Order: sequence, then structure tokens, then C-alpha cells
Amino acid sequence: MATVRESRFWEPLLEKYGRSPSIALCRVPEVEYLSQLRLEPPVLDHCCGDGYIAGLCFPDASIDVGADLSQAALDENMARGRHVKTLCADAGKRMPLDDASIGTVFNNSGIEHIENLEGAVAEIARVLRPGGQLHFNVLNSRYFEWWPHSPDALADYRRYQPFHHALDEAGWTAVLSRHGLTDVRFRNYFPRPTATVLADYDYRYSAFYARRRLSPAVGLTVVAPVETLRRRWRERFGGLEWEAAPGQGAGFLVSARRAR
Repeated sequence: MATVRESRFWEPLLEKYGRSPSIALCRVPEVEYLSQLRLEPPVLDHCCGDGYIAGLCFPDASIDVGADLSQAALDENMARGRHVKTLCADAGKRMPLDDASIGTVFNNSGIEHIENLEGAVAEIARVLRPGGQLHFNVLNSRYFEWWPHSPDALADYRRYQPFHHALDEAGWTAVLSRHGLTDVRFRNYFPRPTATVLADYDYRYSAFYARRRLSPAVGLTVVAPVETLRRRWRERFGGLEWEAAPGQGAGFLVSARRAR
């Protein structure tokens, strides 16, 4: 199984997220799998954010449309020039796109945060052409089943990390199938040892960034030189395996096809 340090994306992610180690770690398999996709145009980057992930995964591609709820993120996105056009839209509601107008939709770790999941999937199915492909990265139920801290800590974590839909393979297949998305496939990442490290770091660091709840370990991240931190994360995370066998990952890339 591939390790974090073997990923060609690890160093760019450390450069971007040197003070946010759990984000750097979490992004490794996401961008590894996304970067391998064949994008049939027109392409919709669903919950595109500032465009950093699209640029990292598809540096030579021109992404037709990026949609996100945050206008500030879209402004940064357009400054980067990652997308031909952007839409400020709530992905859980109707998007300003024509029926059957999109060849590929991809979403990186955003769909689980959309409260109206049925509405979001229905919209994706509506805008996809028959035979069009949907791909999204998401943490799944095993991430929480393998939680390394107390149940109270997990409840606390989920209050400021709104994972509305931590589904397993059967759960995602059922949701997608209800909206005419078939041929559902899963590529797993984060075996249990890596998943528990990720959860531990994300619990501590997201608590700081989301709620400014400081701890001695996190406090070092605020004051230490960022290159010192990057060396620490290389040592701590570099040897972790990110690939996982089918049914053995805390996250997966889910792919499905719009029925013809």
C-alpha cells in the first residue's frame, strides 16, 4: 500500500497547509484519486471553494463551471483562473444550470456537509447528461466507528465539524440509486491506523481553527516557524499508508453514472 511520503502531492499540500496538519494529511488520497479521473466535458466542480484542489489535480485542464455557496471563495477562485465561470449557489437547492448539460461532476469532501443531501443528489442527476459521471470524495461511517477518543469528544467534534452524512457503501448506493445514478463504485482510502491518526489530529486542530480552543500541542503550531512544522509532519505522517483495501477505508472516492 502506498504511503503518504510517496505521494507526489504531499509536498505541495504541506506547502499549502503547513499549520493545518490534518488537512494536509486528509487531502493526500483525495487528490491522488481525483487526479486520475478522466473528465468528460462540460465539467462541474461541485462545492469548488477557492479552486486550489481543482488546480492541483487538473493543472492543465480548463474546468467549465465551479459552484460554491461562498462568494469570497469564488472571488479567490476566479483570481486563480481555475474555472471558466463560477456560480454562487446552494448545492442543496436548484442550480442555475440546464438539464442534462454537464458531462462530469466532481466534489471534493463537500457533499457530506450539505444538509439537504437528497436535494443535492437530485440536482446533480438533473444536470448530468445520460451516461455522465459523478465522482466525490467523502469520509464514511468507519471514520466515526474507529474514533480514537471518548463518545463525548466525538459528540463535541461533530458539533463543529458538521458531517451530516457519514454513510457506508450501502447507504451511498441507496441514495444515488434513488436519483437514477447507477454503476456505483468505491475506491477506499485511510486504513484504520491512519484513520485514527487523522481523527486525533483533526479533533485537536479543527477545534482550534473552528473555535479557538487552544491546547499546548496546538499552541506550538501558532508560534513555531512553518518549516519546523513541516519537518514534524513529514516525520509523523510520512510513513502512514493512505491506500486501503475494499471495505477497509475510513473514506472513499465514490463514482456513479447517470442512467441512460
